[in-house]
Formats: sequence, structure tokens, C-alpha cells
Amino acid sequence: MKKQLSAISLFFLLVAGVPAVQAQEHEKGGHSESAAEESPAQTAFKWVNLILLLAAAGFLLKKPARDFFESRKNEITSGLERARTAQDDSARRMAEIEKRLARLSAEIAAMRTQADAESATERENIIAETRREMERIVDQSRQEIDRIAQGIERDIKGKIADAVIDRASHTLATRMTEDDHKRIVVRFLDKA
Repeated sequence: MKKQLSAISLFFLLVAGVPAVQAQEHEKGGHSESAAEESPAQTAFKWVNLILLLAAAGFLLKKPARDFFESRKNEITSGLERARTAQDDSARRMAEIEKRLARLSAEIAAMRTQADAESATERENIIAETRREMERIVDQSRQEIDRIAQGIERDIKGKIADAVIDRASHTLATRMTEDDHKRIVVRFLDKA
């Protein structure tokens, strides 16, 4: 719990530090010729911030994922243990039958064949059920990972769009000559 609190506080510290760093660089550098260019420190800070954000998300999701997979592992292990117990019981019954009916080889052969078929059928049923359960778990895990990845991707795209809009509004707010307006329109039309 302490690790989660420290990770969350580090995250908020980094998020809160972005405006302060930008304000310091703005005060030091004044207005530059091109407001669209970023300093290497800003770019590095953004990358470090992104990496820390992704690491914090991975850290926070680690325990629930581990607990989920551990519970699934325990369920599968118990299913396999039941199969082993059933197979051991089947083998024990077979041995008792062989002792009692040692002289009647025809009946022993029939009983052995029946027990083997039951054991094989039961084993195959358990294996098939375990495979279906494992496939279901893998599918659920993939869906959950895809859902989380889509959410993160949406958040990143939203932040990028907000940053582009802020930067564009800042550029438009500064003095622009008529030639600047024409250049922007031409660039936009060339890209479109």
C-alpha cells in the first residue's frame, strides 16, 4: 500500500511539475521566434513523464493481475489434482478387482478394459475442460489488456490533441502578418 501511495504521489508531483518547468523556461527564454519548437529539456521531460506514467500504471495493475492469475492457477491445479485422485482411485479399484478375480481371467480382462476406458474418458474430459478454461482465461486476459491499452491510447491521443490545440491557439494569438497567414493556409492545403 505504501508503494502505491508513493507511486501515486510521484505521479502527481510530475504532473504538477510540468507547468512550473514550462513557466521557468518561458521566463528564461522570453518569446522565441517559433512557438511551435520545444526545447530539448521539455521534450526529455515529456518522455520521462510518459515513461513514469506508464510504469505507474503497470505497477498499479501488477497486483490485481497477479491475484487473478494466481486464483486461476489454483483452480486449474485443483482440477488436475482431482483428476490425479480419480485416476489413483481407479487404479486402486482395479488392483482390488484383480486380487479377487485372479482365476477368472476373462472377467478380469473385461473389467480392466472398462476401467481403462472410464479412466481415459474421465482424463480426456478433465483435460478438455481444463483447456477450455485456459482458453477462456487467456481470452479474458487479452480482452482486458486490449481494453486497458485502448483507454491509455485514448488518453494519450486526447492529451496530444489538447497540446496541439493549445499550441495552435497560442501561435494564432501572437502577432501574425498577412504573409504568415498565407503560409499557414498553403501548408495546410499541401498536407491535405
